[in-house]
Amino acid sequence: MRKLAGYLTGILIGSSSVSTFSWAQTVSQDALGFSAGVQHTYDSNFLRSPEEAEEQITRAGAGIRFNKQISAQKIALSVNASQYRYNERDELDGSAIEGKASWRSQFTSNFSTQLDFLREETPVDKLEFVGKDLVAREDANTRLSLGDSKRFGLILGVHQMDTSHSNDERASMDFQDQDFFSEVRYRFASSWVGLRYREGDRSYETPSLILGDLDFDYRQVELETEWTLTPKTKLTGLVGYFDRAAKSEAANGNDGEGSLASLNLEWAITEKLISELTYRFNQPAIGETSDAPSEVSDTALTFQWQFSPKVKIGFGGSYAELDYEESAVVTERVERNITITPLLVSWSYSEAILVRLSSQWVDRQSPIYQRDYDGYSATLGLAVQF
Repeated sequence: MRKLAGYLTGILIGSSSVSTFSWAQTVSQDALGFSAGVQHTYDSNFLRSPEEAEEQITRAGAGIRFNKQISAQKIALSVNASQYRYNERDELDGSAIEGKASWRSQFTSNFSTQLDFLREETPVDKLEFVGKDLVAREDANTRLSLGDSKRFGLILGVHQMDTSHSNDERASMDFQDQDFFSEVRYRFASSWVGLRYREGDRSYETPSLILGDLDFDYRQVELETEWTLTPKTKLTGLVGYFDRAAKSEAANGNDGEGSLASLNLEWAITEKLISELTYRFNQPAIGETSDAPSEVSDTALTFQWQFSPKVKIGFGGSYAELDYEESAVVTERVERNITITPLLVSWSYSEAILVRLSSQWVDRQSPIYQRDYDGYSATLGLAVQF
């Protein structure tokens, strides 16, 4: 859910960022490495309003990574620190710490364990909140897998996600989500399908002054699959059904049933041109974002062209539709978000130096005047590793 919300609202960071973690998969299995990067963004409508207010943002960061394999144990760690500097609004200057860690153990051909942790911290989009606020999300997963080399497999695990805001005014949106899940998976030669059941609860640290207690328990069933249709085509998908039950008797909107879905189709049109079609549908819980849409659906189509061994060119676009139900803080309406990425260029000058240029245009259509806007952004970034 949070990944979907971030995709819809993230114009500044989102697809235009240069990550100092981008080379983690290219280093050797046993490696200690360092990375650093800087990117500069011009945003024509930083405040996301009908009256455009431009801004320039510089993000500088440095990180360290470590990979180690000891027999059947694989360990990977990375940490990155970033500084954000705003040209016109220095009161928004801030810093962020991000990182990830994983520990994979293969005890036998049919028994393995996996621990993963991911921390992301980014400035909030100004459509959601105009003040200074960095949103930190920590996601931890622990899973045990039986039958790894068999047709049928069983996966058991525990998941926990924590979301917190640096601004005290948004403390009512800090929450912890934790669940237990079990999955039965059937594997084909190069494909698989899994049926998963989750049971968990979400607790908000501070009750909302307007909405009250938003805590709820939930049960969720998911059907997920990955198919290699042809040597050039891969399809992944997930459909799910959930049932939420509020923990308090006060009606807070986090009661009831709903569904979610995602579909991703990758097609290698030629050896150098790859296309990706993505569709997502979700019904977020109240309290995940301040504007609280009841339904979110978006479709994206992107292309990546390997222009030369060192240069990749990307372009594409997306269309999102957000439905809002009438409530104490929300006016019933439908908003539409059109995003076009006309150009994204990545230039690997060498194994240690990467230059990236990206651009993006956004048109948000809303019956509420203050939320009806358009704008564009451009980002130039440089990253190095050693």
